[in-house]
Amino acid sequence: MKVTLHEVAARADVSIATVSRALNGLPVSKASKARVDKAVAELGYVANEAARALRSERTMTMGLIFSDLHNMLGIDLLDALSESIEDAGYSLLISTARGDPQRYDLLMHRFLERRVDALFCIRPHGRGESLARYRGANIPVVALFGASGVFAHLPTITPAFSEPGKALAKHLGDFGHKRVAILRAEAAAIPVNAISELLKARDFQVHPLAAEAGGVREAVAHVMVKKHRPTVIVAPDPAVRAVLSACAASGVRVPEDLSVVCICDVSAEGYAKRRELSSVTIDPHRMGRASGAAMLAWLAGSRPAAKVRVQAAGFFARASTGAAPHDGRA
Repeated sequence: MKVTLHEVAARADVSIATVSRALNGLPVSKASKARVDKAVAELGYVANEAARALRSERTMTMGLIFSDLHNMLGIDLLDALSESIEDAGYSLLISTARGDPQRYDLLMHRFLERRVDALFCIRPHGRGESLARYRGANIPVVALFGASGVFAHLPTITPAFSEPGKALAKHLGDFGHKRVAILRAEAAAIPVNAISELLKARDFQVHPLAAEAGGVREAVAHVMVKKHRPTVIVAPDPAVRAVLSACAASGVRVPEDLSVVCICDVSAEGYAKRRELSSVTIDPHRMGRASGAAMLAWLAGSRPAAKVRVQAAGFFARASTGAAPHDGRA
């Protein structure tokens, strides 16, 4: 079987980025170079020279297109991704489509004109007319956080929530909870949907909670008067802040009357700690590092899998979750 760059990195006990730099003649420490050379010899690794030959000239730049850039998750992701590829000598060119599919197509075309060596597409959308030209020029394109339509064939890197989802389900189950309301938000669709499905798979009754029409206060009030009501609300940040305000205004005690769980990224984890909020916290740095490593490996001849799941989240139990109340409706 073909030896992959990942296996070389594991045998040499170095990062994939270090292996890529060593194999491409970029600066690495003597010790790392020796370990990589030894691993290559032991495993019989052979680089994909045919793929390399298709693009012998490199600009040492990569492109990154955001569908939109409205939160700190994107900033932290950008920081980690930039660091991972800069160590290999690449520079990152960044742009945002601001939610416009036509602009996404335009930006893909512009990056192609600038002869980037690789392209990261965050939640790509549009007609994808440039994709065939990227393939023809042997420029790798990777999608992050999901891809559909004409982009569905791209290698896609997404965060996995199996471990924090299991931990959250056990935590809530140990406290006797059976019914959970989940406040949906478009900006946090992936983690919200993932947590929702994981809880359903563990026999929780999951109730979608919409707050667009009447606001979060009305949504919380609606939960509290329902027969056999949910005893937990899971909400993404910053909507969870409105949930806490609504509870305080309505005299709903947390966690005595209603437990609250926050879905947030590392930039909001300080708020969760201060408010003693149980949280599923996403680490975009892990996503950024994994995405950079996958792209560097592809440029070195090892195409990533069609779907790459990165364990980029954790669950932290705090004082906002407690025993399920028994008030006749719960």
